[in-house]
Amino acid sequence: MTNQGTQQKQTAETLSHMACAHCDLIQKLPAMQVGEVARCIRCNNVLYRKQKNSLNRALAFAITGLILFVISNLFPLLSLKAMGLTQEGTLLSTSISLFQAERPFLSLIILLTTIIFPLTTLLGTIYVLMQVKTNRINRYTAPLFRFLRSTDAWGMLEIFMLAILVAVVKLGDLADVIFGISLYAFCLLILSLSFLSYSLNPHDVWNRLRDIKGCQI
Repeated sequence: MTNQGTQQKQTAETLSHMACAHCDLIQKLPAMQVGEVARCIRCNNVLYRKQKNSLNRALAFAITGLILFVISNLFPLLSLKAMGLTQEGTLLSTSISLFQAERPFLSLIILLTTIIFPLTTLLGTIYVLMQVKTNRINRYTAPLFRFLRSTDAWGMLEIFMLAILVAVVKLGDLADVIFGISLYAFCLLILSLSFLSYSLNPHDVWNRLRDIKGCQI
């Protein structure tokens, strides 16, 4: 048997077993059809979800999210009009305003969770998926994808959106609130990131990396 054949056999054997992310129990995966879900026999955590065109759909949502992210940052989210004066606010201006109000730590948190981490997730995901689809991966592809998976929890656009809604309710009696085009793009961005998270099966990416590079990931 050739070395390539040996590597493919080892890869197939490796992929037939998976460790649960919650309880670390190593289990053998059964043969699955599209739409089926394998769960841990100990803690019932989802081990693997068989999806159709996972990489293509994830790439489409990532590109869509990037476009919406740009729109969200180009125009004001909200405008407050009171006594003839109009005050506009963007995602970046929120962080700047907190910094000017001597809240540097909170300003940094807002900057990271609403701009830096979402942008990193979108650009990094597009980069990794394009490399995987074109079979042109390099030594940085696997570490980058591992880093992206570790920063998923830092994208808190939903919490920021909830804060905006609370502010709108409280300021509604004091000023006229005008919704900007970026607010609608921001809402769609949250949906795109949610669909991206659901569509992207990380195991499919790792499987492709193993197929391209063997077992050395």
